[in-house]
Amino acid sequence: MPLLAQFPHSPVDPDRRDRGAAIYAGKCASCHGDDARGTANGPDLIRSLPVLHDRREMLYGKELGPLLTTLPGHSYKFNDKQLGDLSQFLTASINGILRSGGNSQPTGLLNGDAQAGEAYFNGAGGCTKCHSVTGDLAGIGKKYSASALQQKFLFPNSGLFLKKKVQVTVKLRSGKTYTGDVVHIDDFTVMLREKSGETLSFNRVPGITVTTDNPYTAHEELLRKYTNADMHNMTTYLDSLK
Repeated sequence: MPLLAQFPHSPVDPDRRDRGAAIYAGKCASCHGDDARGTANGPDLIRSLPVLHDRREMLYGKELGPLLTTLPGHSYKFNDKQLGDLSQFLTASINGILRSGGNSQPTGLLNGDAQAGEAYFNGAGGCTKCHSVTGDLAGIGKKYSASALQQKFLFPNSGLFLKKKVQVTVKLRSGKTYTGDVVHIDDFTVMLREKSGETLSFNRVPGITVTTDNPYTAHEELLRKYTNADMHNMTTYLDSLK
């Protein structure tokens, strides 16, 4: 598959990027580091789910704004223009890493330690709870490029790969239940699509129970924990499964 399709291009306006860099340097760098990769006082923003989602969907800070006013230690009330500029700086930072210093294709993905990756796979990563190197992952190193492998375990429900829908079950006060793919869900309503194709909508009123089942919860939780070494070690290990 084309690498540019696996790592979609997110355009950056140089002027907005530079203005965002100034905002970041003044408000964020002291905790998150000059390169946005985190410090002892703040997490890595390059692998932050909200930041990655902002870049991928080109939201220009629309979802970052509320977080910057509510997260512990944050009380920044940036306007839309400032949020957009900050988003452009973070997008440019991620683009630079994905392109490995300006190349049009990701490089250096296999410089990890395969043995350390195997240890992480069998231990801290908890991967064996769902996967087997002699089962669903047998020969996976022959099926995908290194970049595709890395995206597959970091973002398994996006890009070019088969997507599994988040399931939701709604139980009414009468005891009747409805289950299907999540179409929309928030604090007030739930919309689901049943296997028949019918779409149903429910108000989340007292007495109604809503339960979701996300098949990628474990991957999303790991994304908050991976170190740079973990990602490269895992990629190198998976690539070795020929």
